[in-house]
Amino acid sequence: MSTLFKVVDAARVMLQSGNSFFSLMKKGASIASTRLLHNCSHYIPQLNTILDVGANKGQFALAAAQRYPDAVIHSFEPVPDTFAELLQNTRKTPAIHTHNFALGSCNGMLEFYSNSYSHASSALQVSELQQQLIPRTANARKIEVAVRQMDSLLGHITFRAPVLLKLDVQGFEKEVLLGAEKCIPQIDYLVFETSFVRMYEGEPLFDEMHHFVKEQGFELIAPVGYLQSDNLQILQMDLLYRRKRINGSARHKY
Repeated sequence: MSTLFKVVDAARVMLQSGNSFFSLMKKGASIASTRLLHNCSHYIPQLNTILDVGANKGQFALAAAQRYPDAVIHSFEPVPDTFAELLQNTRKTPAIHTHNFALGSCNGMLEFYSNSYSHASSALQVSELQQQLIPRTANARKIEVAVRQMDSLLGHITFRAPVLLKLDVQGFEKEVLLGAEKCIPQIDYLVFETSFVRMYEGEPLFDEMHHFVKEQGFELIAPVGYLQSDNLQILQMDLLYRRKRINGSARHKY
């Protein structure tokens, strides 16, 4: 029955997003990312720069390249094995530029948990609750990865507006933003995954993250995705924010 639901869901996403069946069957394509970008496009008509932080195998980047064909996409993935798949999946998409390091609040090396379920890999340890709810996330090994502040990318990456910053870093979102003090004023849209229950040890939950990004000058537009448990509890949600506007203009500080 679960296979049938997946087929029905894929058909619904194709109809809503305008994507073809074959585009969703490509290596690295993702129904979830296609749906997320489709939902974002209701509020974001155009993008010229996309920062894909926590790129995994390129699912979001590939969907973004199709949804926003004029955008230059920078994808960041620190886990070597996963990065190799990211390279393979995006090699035929010139708009996608890949970077094999994490983003965080400092420059150097970072202890990282490479999960056998790669979507759950994080600088934070998977909580017991998540292991109970999603047993496939229980196995992880410690590795060291390179980490850089986003601010260190200024001068190397062009932030051509409108700019979207997408964060899918499994509880490490605040650390990424803490390392982006100079970059944040150049971000027009921010989409990130936030938890309502502790999915990773030490992660900030929704209330803390919402107040933090508001202090950075963003306002909530809408939820654009969610993760639900088998008993219908919403565990995580993808939230889309926009830089607050003054007299109709975003507050860029270049």
